Amino acid sequence: MFCLRLDKLVASYASRRRSRRQKLIAILFGLVVYGVLVPLAMLYVSLPLDRLLGVKLAVWPLNVVLAAPLLAIGAALMSWATWAQWTIGKGTPMPLVPTQKLVVTGPYKYCRNPILLGATFYYSGIALLAGSLTGLALTALIAALSALYVKLVEEKELELRFGEEYLRYKERTPFLIPRFRRRAAS
Repeated sequence: MFCLRLDKLVASYASRRRSRRQKLIAILFGLVVYGVLVPLAMLYVSLPLDRLLGVKLAVWPLNVVLAAPLLAIGAALMSWATWAQWTIGKGTPMPLVPTQKLVVTGPYKYCRNPILLGATFYYSGIALLAGSLTGLALTALIAALSALYVKLVEEKELELRFGEEYLRYKERTPFLIPRFRRRAAS
């Protein structure tokens, strides 16, 4: 009985129309938190840990050469996915202002979680740029915890909201590692 009420509550909340202003505020909030604050916090923790542990990625300038494409690809992938959610899904990646339609095109055609993939590239690029070994370890931890959240919470919520349409999408689209080749029609 409780689960049934919770299902209705989730569906009711997600189906509410949000104003353009609310969506923009949610995207800006996400940009500040995930694009600036999380990486700063990661560096704030990892750089002192590197010094304490006596570890460093001493590959200068190779780390810059490796970091630049990771930062660019990560930022582009997160931006593309956010744009797809805004234009196609009529919402945002932020749970408080969710999409109204299931997005299965754009980057979502290749994997179900392009924002998580992009963030992992982006945070790895920041850690490489800083030359932080523990920053790379923190990136892996953040990615693993985020994937766990997506699996346990977000996928259940999407299943409730979009039902069979989401289940079909989930069946044919990989979780995180993109698949670029087309599958034969069955």
